[in-house]
Amino acid sequence: MWIERKISNKINILSSSRPAILITGVRQAGKSSLLKRLFQNASYVTLDHIAKAEHAEQNPHSFLSAFNSPVLLDEIQYAPSLFRELKIFIDENREKYGHWILTGSQKFQLMKNISESLAGRIGILTLETLCAEEIKPYSQMRLEDLPWKGGYPELWSNPHLDVTFFFEDYVQTYLERDLKSLINVTNLRDFQRCMKILATRVGQIVNYTDIAKDIGISPVTIKNWINALECSGIIYMLSPYYKNMGKRLIKTPKLFFSDNGLLCHLLDINHEEDYLHHLYRGQIWENFVFTELVKTHNFIPNKSMFFYRDQNGVEIDFVLEKKQKISLIEAKHSEKITTKKLNLKKIVPLFAGDSKSTVNAYVACTTHEKTLVELKQYSMFNPLYCTQVFHHQA
Repeated sequence: MWIERKISNKINILSSSRPAILITGVRQAGKSSLLKRLFQNASYVTLDHIAKAEHAEQNPHSFLSAFNSPVLLDEIQYAPSLFRELKIFIDENREKYGHWILTGSQKFQLMKNISESLAGRIGILTLETLCAEEIKPYSQMRLEDLPWKGGYPELWSNPHLDVTFFFEDYVQTYLERDLKSLINVTNLRDFQRCMKILATRVGQIVNYTDIAKDIGISPVTIKNWINALECSGIIYMLSPYYKNMGKRLIKTPKLFFSDNGLLCHLLDINHEEDYLHHLYRGQIWENFVFTELVKTHNFIPNKSMFFYRDQNGVEIDFVLEKKQKISLIEAKHSEKITTKKLNLKKIVPLFAGDSKSTVNAYVACTTHEKTLVELKQYSMFNPLYCTQVFHHQA
């Protein structure tokens, strides 16, 4: 079964105006399947094959010379020498749009190579796992499963696939393949323990020293591992909101997973009942709200999306900036919310009085109402059902 992806139109637009396009994202997000569907006349080469990757890396000119028509080069990070050679090929014919179609699973490593070689010549997009808006049109799919099942397309397109087995294979493959190309992990068991501990710290400020103590390794190693997970798109690090942009960069971030299914697997959640009664269900819901803001509403962590915490420890889960609008969001795993449980009442006046922007306030909860429900001066919404929330001024 094929599930339509929101990003398809953007890919088509880029391919009609850029010589090369690059789609990044975690493994199994559906990059290759989507691009094969959109560019059915393009040749396909995957550099997952060691022999092909070695040939492309050692002989980039002869490798690229073989393609006179559009080509899809999958997992291009395994042959970084191609980037510089691609620049030469592209400059020979800058108007040959949509000729080089690339995918990669290592965001930051790829960006470094692109900034050095292909700046101004390539269009870049990130494909996340499925969001609520993409699943909603299919009546045979239970939208309520998304917060614990996650959005990896194969889990939804193949009803016979066991969720637990899928993630066990996914973690093992990631450890054995992608991780080894990023960092030298000498003890895979320690790294697996690290991932599980990070799952219990989701939505919290990262403390490298505390995590290192729990595992029995150095904080430097923990930081390297977390950087590798971020590089591969497995996790996001969300910075705090400050007017001073420099402070946003140096202050300690919070950690979120890019997919709720992997997060729940690491917390031993394999069914809806496990999720609904789990000790960390509030943090899991907060992570789900985070992922939906990224996937459905296209907010970019650390660029248009932050969290807020004052000197007294009063927090707002998410601060969103777009044009002249600021949206403050608290995520609550509850169908009944009272203002006594919210920090918005304390924080909204500060933003409203200290900003030239319009300030809106929202509560992301699990109510099944499909329209906005007024909660005094705030608006409640369920990310599963509301795909256009931020037009409403509280």
